[in-house]
Amino acid sequence: MGTRLTPAGTGLKVLTAALPGDPESQTVLRWICAHLTEVELVDGSEAPDTRADVAVICDDTARAEHTERAGTAVVFVSSTGVPPAKGWPSARIRCLHRPGWLPDAPERGVHRAGTVAPPRAVRARHGRGALIRLAVPDTVEAEDCTRLLRTAGAALDDAGHPAFAVHLYGPGSTRLADAVTALLPDATVFTDDGPAAERALADASLLVASPSLTGVTLAQTARIPLAVLPPYGTVQQQAADVLGSAGAPLVVLSGDPAHRTAEAGALRGALETPEELAQWADTAQQAAGDDRRGGQRIARRVRQLLLAPM
Repeated sequence: MGTRLTPAGTGLKVLTAALPGDPESQTVLRWICAHLTEVELVDGSEAPDTRADVAVICDDTARAEHTERAGTAVVFVSSTGVPPAKGWPSARIRCLHRPGWLPDAPERGVHRAGTVAPPRAVRARHGRGALIRLAVPDTVEAEDCTRLLRTAGAALDDAGHPAFAVHLYGPGSTRLADAVTALLPDATVFTDDGPAAERALADASLLVASPSLTGVTLAQTARIPLAVLPPYGTVQQQAADVLGSAGAPLVVLSGDPAHRTAEAGALRGALETPEELAQWADTAQQAAGDDRRGGQRIARRVRQLLLAPM
């Protein structure tokens, strides 16, 4: 039985923070926080100096160091599947979000959480077409966003499988929504992570996404193929490298016109075997003992610190 706390209102506060401008880091943090409903969550980006009992921080090593030195116990999470590039920060507990379909990489003093999954698994049922899930950092320019969407649109048109929806996630989403709507007028554009975006995933027969671990998890739970867009920036390039090391049955879109025919053929092949990725990931996770409850495991670490600080 897991550790339990009394309902919110007891005065227990958890400071939450992710790497500023990084949509993937923010997504993993949000999925973890979905399992901390019994405490008061304080958004560190809005109230950075609020005193809290414990902090859960994704990827922001400088913030974790500062918070721990200031006397607040930190649960630090690397959301990328690999250790932080600058080394692990000082933190009471260190967790690595590394799904079981990635080769094992044990590290002393680090808790491998396994897969952090969305709080509600969505199974695709309607097959309306492709859903494009585009990570939008706060630094992205409109021309970079449209370039990636044109890459996706060209591949989908060649495969005869157009997009019916676009989900923009990350701090730059709202700012670029109009530009995306103008580029893809026949697609519905979502800029938050509410029920409508979940329904779009349930309607999809193909997910086209920025390179990320969470993209694989969403495609796996929906039981649909995944095509990966070219990376934007160093964080996405790292994610693309991690995905490339896994040997997952993904379609990788390059954006190179010379590869359009081959990539369209790969998309058509993936659509003919829609559960290939899900079955591959299921098998690997089962072998690794990964039950997609990484978010719950990290939330349990937070509760342990709240009840019995180390």
